[in-house]
Amino acid sequence: MNTSKLFVLTLALLMSVASFAQKGSVTKADAYLAKNEFENAKAEIDVAITIEKNAVKSKTWFVRGKIYQAIATSTDEAVSSLDADALDKSVEAYNKVLEMDKETSPNNLISNTNLDAMWGNYINIGGTVYGEEKYGEALAAFEKALKVKPTDSVTLLYAGVAAQQAGNNDKTLDYYYQMVDANIANGDVISTLIYLERTYKEDNEKALDLVRKAKELYPTESKFGQEEISLLLTMDKVDEARTKLEAAIEEDPTNVNLHLNLGVLYDNLGSAKLEAGEKEVARENYNKAKEAYLKAIEVDADNYVANFNTGVIYVNLAKEYYDEVRDMNLKDYDKYGPAKLAKADKILKEGLPYMEKATTIQPDDIAGLKALQQMYTQLKMMDKAEAILDKVDALEAGQ
Repeated sequence: MNTSKLFVLTLALLMSVASFAQKGSVTKADAYLAKNEFENAKAEIDVAITIEKNAVKSKTWFVRGKIYQAIATSTDEAVSSLDADALDKSVEAYNKVLEMDKETSPNNLISNTNLDAMWGNYINIGGTVYGEEKYGEALAAFEKALKVKPTDSVTLLYAGVAAQQAGNNDKTLDYYYQMVDANIANGDVISTLIYLERTYKEDNEKALDLVRKAKELYPTESKFGQEEISLLLTMDKVDEARTKLEAAIEEDPTNVNLHLNLGVLYDNLGSAKLEAGEKEVARENYNKAKEAYLKAIEVDADNYVANFNTGVIYVNLAKEYYDEVRDMNLKDYDKYGPAKLAKADKILKEGLPYMEKATTIQPDDIAGLKALQQMYTQLKMMDKAEAILDKVDALEAGQ
């Protein structure tokens, strides 16, 4: 026999075998996966998917999805490190199956089930570490869940909350804005965005846009109207705010929130003027705020905010005189002090029924109870003040 011909023949056969091995086999890849030989399974499916006749078959993508799912979700670092993009590749493969197969086909059904399983796995991991206050790890897990279900409202919320708790403002904004764009953001989400735009981004115009969107979505939420007024005041747009509110009240005089918002406008303006040392202008604005709050009470006598804010306005009006007395020297006090104290007490007593009413509307509201207790103390109604203080202590102890 010609040994040189035999050598050539053997070499040709070896080359043929090598060539065949590099083509990739979906069946072999699946078999390797069944034996937990993940590296071999990955190598086989990576070649198989590049072959046109394989790429057009849903089974190829289904097996690829399973292999990369196993790699992505493995707790063995030697396996999970085989491919940093394993999760993305698994999701892509399963979604490809969903596109190619009928909804009732086995591969389609199992692909959906496996996607749900991966999503649930990362949600559970995120929930566990979130409970341990490992907010960065929770965020990472929820972000993996988002790769499986990018538009899922629950997952977006979880990712946003975890980012917020982790102090990652940019990602908080990202996920919460995605919820706004998808019309699935609740009032708390929008409130957080408003806060971050005001404080972190220092973009009052964008915050104002959000506030106005929130007012459309939640017309009964007075806090957004109040936030709009606060922003307009910050942006030196007082006249715009006042004009808008007064016009709206003319059209809808029984809208309690409009009266409340006008009251808040004058209330905030009064506080700003008082801080600037303009006592008379502050008093004028406080009185206008009081008128607006009283109008709100006319519309809705049991409105907590209207009663509480009215009580606070009387406190602010009385405080001017209490502060003057506090700053007097002994000679001036002997001459003017008693009269000013009497005037302050008279104003405070006028406001007392409103704060008392507020605490009957919301008897467990600690802010209202503390305000009432301070009013009682200032008026030397010590028995009532102590009773309120005991109630506050009991409520705080139960929190």
